[in-house]
Amino acid sequence: TPSVQDDATSDSDTEAESDPAETPPANESTVVGIGASAGGLAALKTFLQHVPEGSGLAYVVVVHLSPEHESHLANLLQPHSSMPVQQVNDTVALRPDHVYVIPPNRNLSTIDTHLRLTPLEKRRRERAPIDHFFRTLAATHDGHAVAVVLTGTGSDGTLGIKEIKEKGGLTVVQEPNEAEYDGMSQSAIATGLVDLVLPLVEIPDAVLRFARTQPRIPIPDEHGDLEGEQRQLLHKVFAHVRTRTTRDFSRYKRSTIMRRIQRRMQLHHIEELADYVALLRREPEEAHALADDFLITVTNFFRDPAVFEQIEREVIPQLFEGKEPGDSVRVWSVGCATGEEAYSLAILLLEEAARRGAPPHLQVFASDLHERSLQRAREGFYPGDIATDVSPERLRRFFLKEDGGYRIRKEVRELVVFAPHNLMGDPPFSRLDFVTCRNVLIYLQRDVQRDVIEVFHYALLPGGFLSLGSSETIEGSDLFRDEDKKSCLYRKRNVPTRELHLPVFPIAHRRLPREASQAEAAGPPPAYGSLHQRMVEQFAPPSILVSPDFKVVHSSEHAGRYLVHPGGEPTTIVFRLVREELRVDLRAALYAAKERGEATRSKPVALRIEGAPRYVTLDVRPSLDAHQDGFSLVIFDERPWNEAGPAEGETGEDAARASEHGPVTELEAELELSRQRLQALIEEYETSQEEMKASNEELQSANEELRSTLEELETSKEELQSMNEELQTVNQENRHKVEELAQLTGDLQNLMAATEIATVFLDRELRILRFTPQASALFSIRPADQ
Repeated sequence: TPSVQDDATSDSDTEAESDPAETPPANESTVVGIGASAGGLAALKTFLQHVPEGSGLAYVVVVHLSPEHESHLANLLQPHSSMPVQQVNDTVALRPDHVYVIPPNRNLSTIDTHLRLTPLEKRRRERAPIDHFFRTLAATHDGHAVAVVLTGTGSDGTLGIKEIKEKGGLTVVQEPNEAEYDGMSQSAIATGLVDLVLPLVEIPDAVLRFARTQPRIPIPDEHGDLEGEQRQLLHKVFAHVRTRTTRDFSRYKRSTIMRRIQRRMQLHHIEELADYVALLRREPEEAHALADDFLITVTNFFRDPAVFEQIEREVIPQLFEGKEPGDSVRVWSVGCATGEEAYSLAILLLEEAARRGAPPHLQVFASDLHERSLQRAREGFYPGDIATDVSPERLRRFFLKEDGGYRIRKEVRELVVFAPHNLMGDPPFSRLDFVTCRNVLIYLQRDVQRDVIEVFHYALLPGGFLSLGSSETIEGSDLFRDEDKKSCLYRKRNVPTRELHLPVFPIAHRRLPREASQAEAAGPPPAYGSLHQRMVEQFAPPSILVSPDFKVVHSSEHAGRYLVHPGGEPTTIVFRLVREELRVDLRAALYAAKERGEATRSKPVALRIEGAPRYVTLDVRPSLDAHQDGFSLVIFDERPWNEAGPAEGETGEDAARASEHGPVTELEAELELSRQRLQALIEEYETSQEEMKASNEELQSANEELRSTLEELETSKEELQSMNEELQTVNQENRHKVEELAQLTGDLQNLMAATEIATVFLDRELRILRFTPQASALFSIRPADQ
């Protein structure tokens, strides 16, 4: 991989002293790991220029450097940073407001509160210094880790951000379109685990805002729960997520759930849980993002190598014992995420099958709740950095090298079946020989863990194996015995049927917590929005919603008394649906509301409804929502004939005078209304005429452009024809020359043959090109034409 500057070593080992009271310990402050490759020097300079002074964060720069050359990267970056920049030449303590740079020919690790150096891998293909640092950063700093991937080629950093994400840290990637080399950015984004994709100049501010946002929510202990208002708010969060995604996380550990919610609050710069609940109401997409965070879809090939070595050495051979070609070996990978673990098991099975003459049929079932991760698993394409986890021999045998990474071979892909599956609700696979459920139980409550263990016991054949994560255990269960406690391998005990409590599906409803049972008994909480809508329908005037193209898109329950359904094809045009008496006023009001964006109220219109005389006033209100521009609400305000009252703008004296003069006043009012309608129609006509003129001018302009384009095409056609003719002429001349040369060559050969003179043809370097038959005797060799 190209280096940032093929230089690299700085003597700036000095470290500015500061007051310990003002400098928080490194393990409590955020550490920002910055990975870059080709073109990274310019990007790093820009990044450090935009880091504000006194940020309180520690920055560690990891780039691809040439092992054979000294590095001056720290010296090159120092003029662009207000913080001390030093190259790590030995173990050094992490301090806020400092920049640390990786040295050449070394890997950089963060262990405890210090940066330490380890030897670089000997083979270039195994080197991934950015992944190496990100992984150690995730293991040490958990949610206080930030991974930033800048410009670069290849995929280094992709595997590391997975572990940063799993531990609750922040993952940020430079916008690929502005990166000088977008390989690393694109590879990281393809994982679906990147939190922010930003322009380079915006990344420092985003990281700082994330670090400085401290949500005020309690994090209970491993088996604790929340109390009071916080518990109620958490149940609202569960309700929103369940409604939007159909996933129920109410039986996950509260500590895990609250850490994930805290992280989402930091991303949105929210410090109160109530405000985050409000955000879930406003933005449905946030519920999906939170659910994806709850489902920690992170894994690697042959994760925990010691465990997989134990599985390969002890478990896999026993799965094949006593199996004939007609039998099958069935394996279930629970919580497979993007498929690396399932494919790892399939590789081990294929390797064992290759060592046997007549192996049984192999099947690997892989399940997860996250559909997007399953889709990536089905594609079977992974970044090039998997070479750090997969041996070269296995890469050659089970993978195809493609641009940007490796694709699993067909023989492995066809072995694995990926399926969405809810471990706490769906029936399990059955008659299994081996179940792996690594790093899933640690996120579930203890009573749910017992249920899941019973499910695994039910699914396994007698003597079947179970593999759990390094932090998981089944202590206190008599359903399994320890096979290898260090590797968390267990084997099924054959419990007598009378003692076996078979699970009932779905187990999510078998033992509900007390609070969930009480909530279910009390019924669902009142839906105030629905209640509000029903009361509006009951007491508010009838109304219809009209789209920008004057179609009725929704109507209230009682709006039908003002609508008719004309004969012919069904229509939703409001001017055809509304009663004839209201059409003129409605047209004028809708056009006024659309053109001027103002609420419009018509004069009372007399009509008979259900045989009784009524006055109906149309109140048209344009939408104020920028996303629904052009929509209008038409409200029908109906009153009895004798309660219509004075028209809009009419005073009490005018009404009294109108009652005295009777029909004259009524006729004058009708005439005035007709004048207003006529004026509205005239304005509408003039507006339409102007629009038509403008459209005509645009069409004429387009026509002129088309004519011009046509003329250019004709000119181009003529030029092409002329060029074609020239080429034909040149071709004919070349043919003529070839014929002449062929004739001259024939004449020359005939002349040489007729003279019987020994002739040798040489090039400029006196090498023999050709000679006549008479010259053969001179060289004792055969003629060239023979």
